[in-house]
Amino acid sequence: MKKTIFIILGIIAGIICCFVIALYFFFKPFEEIYNENPIHKTLVLSNEKEIYVRATYRGITGDYEEIVFSETPITVPDKEKDYVFYTDEVFYKISDNTLNVYACDCDTSEPKTTFKGVNIILNDLKTSSQIKDYSVNYKKYGLEKMSIYE
Repeated sequence: MKKTIFIILGIIAGIICCFVIALYFFFKPFEEIYNENPIHKTLVLSNEKEIYVRATYRGITGDYEEIVFSETPITVPDKEKDYVFYTDEVFYKISDNTLNVYACDCDTSEPKTTFKGVNIILNDLKTSSQIKDYSVNYKKYGLEKMSIYE
């Protein structure tokens, strides 16, 4: 009787070990998804004002996309002070103390307070053909690109 109980407990322990190992290998590929590796840039205007930009994506399907323009180095975006674009790429041009941002007419969060010493102009790209045109020809238009894929 004791021998049968040890055999049953051994089989159960083996099944549990196999289950734990299978879970480890199943969730291992998802580690990259949860590792947020943001892309950072610092834009310098003619008045030496710095604007910090961060592009990141995350989520199980990688569909949470965010590009943030801020006056301070970005750790966590502050919707009260930062421009937040929920898209995979934006285009911009710096001229003197003006930052022109071209982004899809998507979910955008504009701050309640404006940046000091910087004029920011938001230009909405409303149609898919407009977005594709800017994506392909942004250099022709004299623009730079910030993307989650760089």
